[in-house]
Amino acid sequence: MVNNLTAKLDNVVHTALVKCGYTGAQSETLVVGVSGGPDSTALLYSLYRLKDQHNIELHVAHLNHDFRGVEADIDAAFVAEMASKLALPYTIEKKDPIAYQQERGISSFEQGARELRYAFLANVADKIDARFVAVAHTSDDLAETVLLHILRGTGLHGLTGMAYSAPWPWPINIHKTRLLRPLLEVTKEETVAYCESLGQDFRTDSGNSLLRFTRNKIRNELMPELSRKYNPQIRDSLIRLSHISTIELDFLNEETDKIWGKALISPDSNNHGSVTLDRAIFSAQHPALQRLMVRRAYVLATGDSRRLRESHIAAMCESANGATTGLTIQLPGDWLFLVNYNHIMLAKEKTDDYPYPTFSGSHSINVPNDRELERITLIPGWEISVEIPSNTTINDIKAADPLTAYLDIKSINTNLHVRTRNPQDIFQPLGMEMAKKLQDFYTDSKIPAMWRSKIPLLISDKGIMWIVGHRISELGRVNDPDQSYLIKFKPRDK
Repeated sequence: MVNNLTAKLDNVVHTALVKCGYTGAQSETLVVGVSGGPDSTALLYSLYRLKDQHNIELHVAHLNHDFRGVEADIDAAFVAEMASKLALPYTIEKKDPIAYQQERGISSFEQGARELRYAFLANVADKIDARFVAVAHTSDDLAETVLLHILRGTGLHGLTGMAYSAPWPWPINIHKTRLLRPLLEVTKEETVAYCESLGQDFRTDSGNSLLRFTRNKIRNELMPELSRKYNPQIRDSLIRLSHISTIELDFLNEETDKIWGKALISPDSNNHGSVTLDRAIFSAQHPALQRLMVRRAYVLATGDSRRLRESHIAAMCESANGATTGLTIQLPGDWLFLVNYNHIMLAKEKTDDYPYPTFSGSHSINVPNDRELERITLIPGWEISVEIPSNTTINDIKAADPLTAYLDIKSINTNLHVRTRNPQDIFQPLGMEMAKKLQDFYTDSKIPAMWRSKIPLLISDKGIMWIVGHRISELGRVNDPDQSYLIKFKPRDK
């Protein structure tokens, strides 16, 4: 039984090595990420048993996260001793994930530790010119990853979970080194049994029992609960879902390839990596292909899809298929999705792309008393005119441009001023029965975050009457066109 198990694990690792080109035709170096736990220890020993057959030199890499104090130091010493016993070179470093998390402004400790670990492994691989870094993710890790993605509301990409060979996850500019996961068909129970069959000790990470980490909750609470009460084969079901999703995603990617060359207009590396697609070709595709197209455009522009969520993909597709042009959607990392008449584009948000003048402070607006007068107010960047026009029609009101507004005389008093937003501002859009937070209106209207503190707001004693360039308030609705103020904002320096 033990011999069969040992042979099975070695055969799985052998197959993965062959798939990645380690056929033995030439000597190569492979970095092995080793924590000292049963999974990575089994992986290291299996690779050691196969290294002559595949003509590979192994280099052990271990990162001490400096999170568990003495225990972490003992883990590092254990890995060093194991590598020395096998006469293998090794690199061991110590990093502080909490300091890194604070420096990078990352909310998740798990993400910070993961980035530190992969940056360390990439550096080791670069120094010794290794094509792959082998890590010890098992079928249990695969199932947990799929379940974690489901809980977060994933799409097809998230359901694929992990691949045995994958692009380097972090930093995103690493292209010559790939990630190798030889143990994705092996369970954690089998890695423990493999180590025991060889008489090899391993370390147990106490951090794996800390329930403040989401993955640990899934591993130690949710998966056992699902297995006990709902499906004893839940792990196998999630792995099967991963394999099915991978097959279907491969097909959809092939279909996307067929139309990508026609839809892609300009990946412009000189414009912050912007990517432009033909809107008509995009809109003619099946929704499943549209989702892959905007995701591919985002990856092409940014180099990474880690921060892209299902909500972003849905918003991009919805806006591109809508009848409105000029929409802007805010994406992670200060990226924008822009919808024009003929094109859709992903571009880096610029700090100076706000199309109108900016100002600060609050400024009173001069308001006329009769129809014979037009009052002009000058503020930094703007000329603001207010008049009471004659013979105004409903068509005049509907045809007003974004910097022109008609507001009801009776509902708006003469105490007008203009300013930018305050944190407590609320706004009742024209046609809406209830007011909402101004911030919510900006978000719902997909107004770029960088613009929101620059937009002029016309204020009366009743509240916000007009978000200049965007929307009039229900408070200023014109009931009698002949009893209205005509207010115009004219840029003076743009």
